[in-house]
Amino acid sequence: MKSPWEVLVSRLVARGISLAQIPTLVRNVLGIIGNGGLFTTRMINEQLGWGDEVLDEVSFQLIVYILESDLGYPVRHYPLASMETTAECDWGR
Repeated sequence: MKSPWEVLVSRLVARGISLAQIPTLVRNVLGIIGNGGLFTTRMINEQLGWGDEVLDEVSFQLIVYILESDLGYPVRHYPLASMETTAECDWGR
């Protein structure tokens, strides 16, 4: 079974992100959600400015999962009528 990191890397590479860009992308996502607030996949893509839909829903969920489980960041999740991930973070970074 693949680890969440392996699945994330596979998904991002399939979307045209190079291996060298993946750490920067994850850091950029952390930088966006790390100051707190409520975020959706659409909002993250807009703020990244990497082009349309760099992150898909599953990739964003994987990044949030990795931040929570591997790196210990607390994230609150809110179910919406749509299947879009909504994450709220307040890490004060």
